[in-house]
Amino acid sequence: MNGVNRGIFRLLPIFLLLFLGVSSCSQKEERRILVIHSYEETYAAYPEFNRMIAEQFEKEKIDADIRTVYLDCESYWEEPELERMRFLVDSVSKDWRPEVILVNEDQATYSLMKCGVQLGKEVPVVFGGVNYPNWGLLKRHPNVTGFHDKIAFNENVSVAKELFGEHVRLFTMLDTTYIDKQIRRDAKEQFKGHKVTGFIDNPELSPEEQIRLTQEEGYTRFMAIPLRNARNHSDATFMWVLNRSYRDQCYIQLKRDYTTINIGSICGSPSLTAINEAFGFGEKLLGGYITSLPIQVEEEVKAAVRILHGASPADMPIVESRKEYVVDWNTMTQIGLSKESIPAKYRIINIPFSDKYPLLWGISVASFILVLIILFASLWWLYLREQMRKKQALIALADEKETLSLAIEGGMTYAWRLDNGCFVFEDAFWASQGLNPRQLSFKEFMSFIHPDHWEGVKFNWRNLKSAHKKIVQELCNFDGKGYQWWEFRYTTKQLPGGEYKTAGLLLNIQDIKDREEELEAARLLAEKAELKQSFLANMSHEIRTPLNSIVGFANILALEDGLSSVEREEYISTINKNSELLLKLINDILELSRIESGYMSFSFKRCKVRELIDDIYMTHQVLIASHLDFLKEMDDTPLEINVDRERLIQVLTNFLNNACKFTETGYIKLGYSYLPDEGNVQIYVEDTGRGIPREEQRMIFSRFYKQNEFSQGAGLGLSICQVIIEKLGGKIELKSEVGKGSRFTVILPCRVVS
Repeated sequence: MNGVNRGIFRLLPIFLLLFLGVSSCSQKEERRILVIHSYEETYAAYPEFNRMIAEQFEKEKIDADIRTVYLDCESYWEEPELERMRFLVDSVSKDWRPEVILVNEDQATYSLMKCGVQLGKEVPVVFGGVNYPNWGLLKRHPNVTGFHDKIAFNENVSVAKELFGEHVRLFTMLDTTYIDKQIRRDAKEQFKGHKVTGFIDNPELSPEEQIRLTQEEGYTRFMAIPLRNARNHSDATFMWVLNRSYRDQCYIQLKRDYTTINIGSICGSPSLTAINEAFGFGEKLLGGYITSLPIQVEEEVKAAVRILHGASPADMPIVESRKEYVVDWNTMTQIGLSKESIPAKYRIINIPFSDKYPLLWGISVASFILVLIILFASLWWLYLREQMRKKQALIALADEKETLSLAIEGGMTYAWRLDNGCFVFEDAFWASQGLNPRQLSFKEFMSFIHPDHWEGVKFNWRNLKSAHKKIVQELCNFDGKGYQWWEFRYTTKQLPGGEYKTAGLLLNIQDIKDREEELEAARLLAEKAELKQSFLANMSHEIRTPLNSIVGFANILALEDGLSSVEREEYISTINKNSELLLKLINDILELSRIESGYMSFSFKRCKVRELIDDIYMTHQVLIASHLDFLKEMDDTPLEINVDRERLIQVLTNFLNNACKFTETGYIKLGYSYLPDEGNVQIYVEDTGRGIPREEQRMIFSRFYKQNEFSQGAGLGLSICQVIIEKLGGKIELKSEVGKGSRFTVILPCRVVS
């Protein structure tokens, strides 16, 4: 129960994390938002506009599915424009119904309410960037709310004075459309009580009176170019008039339609704007007091979020948008204004990082230069170190070359390589053999090789590409004076082109081989002498011990008449035991000698392993002490081996006798198992006896070695077993642990029989 509780406590943090993860995911609401823009889709501000809308919804934790349509109002008259609005809304809402509509600028807001589309009456609508709302339509649409971007005429006149001086003259572009009339009426209302004259006083005041007010009473003149007159001129004439007559004046953008697009860019005068359209997007508008795009987006999205959370548009009054003083850095630098000349209340957009944060930029540049200097210094240091290393390597290479040259000149060592499948030896080699230099094909090369080595040479030739580094020794007769030992050292590398290159050295090692043979012969002689001496020493000891017992007890029997019958029988038994021991010792010595001298014959016949194990088990079942368990373990696979059956039984019998001798409790196991990967069978005798120490396991098969010097036997049994198994083509393995027992295993080749 405690374990279960601990498991639950371990899982609690995981469940908590999962719960928090699910909770955090669930905090994001998935909502459908339709965005309607007034102008064409290619209008430069819209990509940034749309990005800001998406980011603001993300900031408000709304997972918004936003779909955007573009009215392209400047391409249509009123009725076609209303028809296009109906088409756009209907095409979007066929299989997708928005929860809130965001509509931007005057034209799209008016058309959405005027076109009568059902979605525009049912779905909550939030408008923004509307300079002159149609209040009559708004009263008939309680589902619509938004933000009135009221043009601040006086503040923008003040902006012009702050940036271009008190005597600045202003002009704008106006026509006779509904919006133009609204602008004139609004400007006249706002300029009441302010010293501004111009289009608001026309035609009440004559041009002469307007000039007088400007010159004598400090009025600011604000003119409007009537576009109906501009249409009577060609484009070239209009641009000439614009740049000639109004060159020293300041243009203020009050609306954006096809008549005013890019006016700021084409006129030579500085340009301001009282609305946010096109500001900051390449139309050379310096700035103004406006509802900037970030403010418009923030206000619209926050109102939409309130509606999505349950608020009703009818309960959300239409309010004026916030405004701020802004200047575009790009236009500012184009007309030659410095950052210092701009009052602190202005927010500068598009300003580079270096000018916005000069101190941080200076630190960054200095840090970058410092890093470059450190990097250059490090690279220079590494270059110098590499040059020094190369110089030292060249010196070492020259020394090595000189040493190698001396070594090669002092011995019979020659360079060779393969060229198009032919052996190419250096001229010094041919000179040493008294032959003329030439290339050898593989067939010609084989004619110099001893026939016993042909298979090995052919094998190496076939596997030449995989021989990265190889050393082979072959008997060769290059000069026709007899075979000598030569050593081929070579390496094969793959070149970038894919071909292989083989090159190496050829060494005459006949002298080395001669010395090796002499040393081997001397070693064998010394080994034989040592073995003979050891054999005689061990034999004298092993024979003397039972012989002394036999002679001693025989003398006692011959000389002592007063022995009791019990003593006489004991002495006779001792003489018999030592006689048997002596006979066995002599038999072991003779058998070992016959095996090593080759006089012992082996009769190889196929026999089944299962039958062999069964026979041995049946024989020893009655011989093993009753207090020990005698077990048999056999593989299910029928196996057959080709051996001298009697000799193999002799080895396994020896293993079993040793197991009986050194096992007091437990079991003795006889068995075999198949090793399919090797194609061998392992026949083993396992016991739970005293075991053999690790340091003695290597010596256990040595002649005359006995773990207990006082035990009976000459110590030749395991040595004879090892020689027999080697003659049978197998090997003996030993695994033993003191106090746990031993396992003697004979491993022999076998085959599976059906």
